[in-house]
Amino acid sequence: MGYNKCNFKQYCEGEWLFMKKSLAIILFIMLIAGVIGNGATRGNRKRDGRKKIGNVKVSEKTVDLSNYNGVKKVSIFVQGFESGPAVSKVILEMGDYRITNLDKNDWKIKTNGFERKVMNVHVSDKKGEKAFDTGIVTLELENKFNPDTLKYEGSPFAYNRQKFFNEWVKEYVVEIEGKVTVDGKDYLVSKKEDVINNRVSADTELFNYRSSFSGNYKNPITKKIENLKLEMAAYEPENLKLGAKKPLIIWLHGQGEGGTDPDIDILGTETSALAKEEIQKYFTAGGTDTKGAFVLAVQTPTYWMDEGDGTNGNGSGISRYTQILMDTIKEYVKHNPYVDTGRIYLAGDSNGGYMTVNMIITYPDYFAAAVPICEAYAYHEYARNNDGTYKTNNIEVSAGGKNSAVLRFVETKKLWVTKEKIQKMKKTPVWFIASADDGIVTPKKFSLPTYRDLLRAGADNAWYSYYENVVGTDVPDSRFPGHFSWIYFLNNQVEGVHNRDKIKNSKDTETFGFEPSNAGKGGNEKANINGKAFKNVFEWMNFQKKSNNR
Repeated sequence: MGYNKCNFKQYCEGEWLFMKKSLAIILFIMLIAGVIGNGATRGNRKRDGRKKIGNVKVSEKTVDLSNYNGVKKVSIFVQGFESGPAVSKVILEMGDYRITNLDKNDWKIKTNGFERKVMNVHVSDKKGEKAFDTGIVTLELENKFNPDTLKYEGSPFAYNRQKFFNEWVKEYVVEIEGKVTVDGKDYLVSKKEDVINNRVSADTELFNYRSSFSGNYKNPITKKIENLKLEMAAYEPENLKLGAKKPLIIWLHGQGEGGTDPDIDILGTETSALAKEEIQKYFTAGGTDTKGAFVLAVQTPTYWMDEGDGTNGNGSGISRYTQILMDTIKEYVKHNPYVDTGRIYLAGDSNGGYMTVNMIITYPDYFAAAVPICEAYAYHEYARNNDGTYKTNNIEVSAGGKNSAVLRFVETKKLWVTKEKIQKMKKTPVWFIASADDGIVTPKKFSLPTYRDLLRAGADNAWYSYYENVVGTDVPDSRFPGHFSWIYFLNNQVEGVHNRDKIKNSKDTETFGFEPSNAGKGGNEKANINGKAFKNVFEWMNFQKKSNNR
């Protein structure tokens, strides 16, 4: 069959025009669809914007997704400060190792009912330290100090008024809202959980030795035999060497740190500071260049001034824990061949200051040096009832109150710090620390006259750092009750001492010749032995050594 060439050309041209029109139509439809689609997207964006979860803005995509269920465990990181512990981090252990794009602004958190500001968020290890590809996220929190409660908001401690010491709170609820990105997809994190038993602390972990000591001892009041038990925790330097023995610092806590959990002791008054470089650097190991000292924190189940009668005593009696404390110390030393037995130092605050004085009186030949801080070993005796308990006045006493603790008891004129005790005390080099505005253990009823009598008895290695008031450093210019003078010791701020001759010769029973000084960091002179001046209490402590071997 033949065909017309011209008709074919016309047909081809027509077909081509039809195809061009069709293609144009298709392209136009696609363009319109795209415009409509983009317009719809823009409309939605304009309408919804970014959704708000609490104070955190997240994309609508995140809102539409279900909450992320990969949080396996929530832990709190507890850190010791001069005012007690704070929860400075929250650690989230997750199941994914592909977490990226963490932003602190995407997180909102409450700890123990307090809203906390998130300062940083990062992938970490289980201790909250930065790491890579672990599947663990750490929120670093702002620590906000409350000057009214003298605690950080969200503190994990609560004071037991029946037992007179701190305890872990019974419940510590953490509430978290945030966002994580896993494999490029955003997910909400929403968690509310009681985590009081999920605690991490670099401070308590420094004390890598834990033990206890128990035995049967006679009660000083009832004269009955009772079973007693003391807890202990020790920091033991890693660079131990045979033949390079190190000194031992024994810390005796105040009343608030009693109980059966040494972590309370370590965190309550920042005992952990004794195990850190700032203080450890002053202590030397014999015959080597190594630095450091053992630190043994011993904890009583009640308080060191406890005579066994149930009375929160006043420091003019015999502690039920005197002998067991000595046995506990000796037991630790016996099983630690790296302790330099000629350089065993004793320090303590408040109740622990009382016990420090009590121990150097009872065992005058054992300790190389002692540092009683705001010590509560009374200068005079106090009146007792027929059953041996103390007579008391019905008044309320508090750390910042008007009444000193001793005003609750009836003071006599009979000396508790006798001449015989002074003679025993002066065998041990001693450095007292206190603040003039101490409203709990007033220095003029305790350490001031004791120190004066020591000097008059010929003690040539006895020193006193006396402050006007107590100012902290963790929070700049924070004020504490005057009783908290242990803060200066644990912050390594005890440098100056008072003029010994002025105190020895003073007849003033109010000031005892003291002129308290914050500017001089305790006084306007330096401790000096045979022409060697010491720049602080720790340098002095390291220098002291008993000549006898144990």
